[in-house]
Amino acid sequence: MSDGGFTYKNAGVDVHAGNEAVRLLRERIKSANHPLVLDGIGGFGGAMRMPPLKDAVLVAGTDGAGTKVMIAKAMGRFDTIGIDVVAMSVNDVSACGAVPLFFLDYLVVGTLVPEQVAELVAGVDEGCLRAKCVLLGGETAEHPGHFAHDDDFDMGGFAVGIAERGELWGPAKVREGDVAVALASSGVHANGFSLVRRLLAERALDLRSPFPGGEQTLGEVLLTPTLIYSPVLHDLGHACDVHAAAHVTGGGFPDNLGRAVPAGLAVELDLDSWELPAVFAWLREAGVDDTDMLTTFNCGVGMVVIASADQVGKALATIEQAGHAGWVVGEIVARGDGPAVRYTGALWR
Repeated sequence: MSDGGFTYKNAGVDVHAGNEAVRLLRERIKSANHPLVLDGIGGFGGAMRMPPLKDAVLVAGTDGAGTKVMIAKAMGRFDTIGIDVVAMSVNDVSACGAVPLFFLDYLVVGTLVPEQVAELVAGVDEGCLRAKCVLLGGETAEHPGHFAHDDDFDMGGFAVGIAERGELWGPAKVREGDVAVALASSGVHANGFSLVRRLLAERALDLRSPFPGGEQTLGEVLLTPTLIYSPVLHDLGHACDVHAAAHVTGGGFPDNLGRAVPAGLAVELDLDSWELPAVFAWLREAGVDDTDMLTTFNCGVGMVVIASADQVGKALATIEQAGHAGWVVGEIVARGDGPAVRYTGALWR
């Protein structure tokens, strides 16, 4: 037997710490307590029964929280970033008209600290509870030497949803004269943080300084978790005839709303229909270009739902009943030679 002293722990990987993290997770994870789940956390794979649908279609989406994880690390706060990781995927799946079934996460750390891992993945579980789906499994990997600093980490994951084939939403169903209904965002959500961090560095801004006009710190405002729209989109799908939806993430309005309309049609957004939330006004005042505001951030609109004009009353009532803020944000018009997304009014006033 070799006594050369080369061990996995000496190389930077602590298997016992990983086992302790799993033990802590078993105590915290609640979303896996679901009648369709066959086994709990800890096996080689998660097993789940399919809901009984006639012509079932699976819809999958994957994403992460981007460099928002660096804000979480700088603030030493790890309970919210997992919600963002779930939200970015389940919102995409739900924007297709599907209901999220389960989520799998992937967490990679420089050095595994069981309590921190448990807090991060507990955030994922909380996101799944909000989305009304199951955290069916995941992976936590310790990669010494992977990051510039041992306390760095990154998270990602993917969601799988289900729908009846004939009930899927998309641009093929959108017609001229349809109405675009906005659902308010909770803040910056989880995109554009490379620009946010560049601004913070250039302006030498302290994340722990008070946010102007509020009781929270700047870091707390930026860490506000992404809203999860899956339940309200599910309600909308049952209450009215939704044609399409757009999750407003990276790329802002042009990239995301442009994907929700077919060739020949455009979304005409009324920028006068809502007031720019404080965090976005702060970003603009701190120096973010006006064009980049609309092409990078959600500016207060986290999701846009497109439906026929006669369905708007039902849609707004459903959104209000679900506890979200919603309003008519625009309409579908002939595109002509113009872009797929155009604006009237002014958001900066």
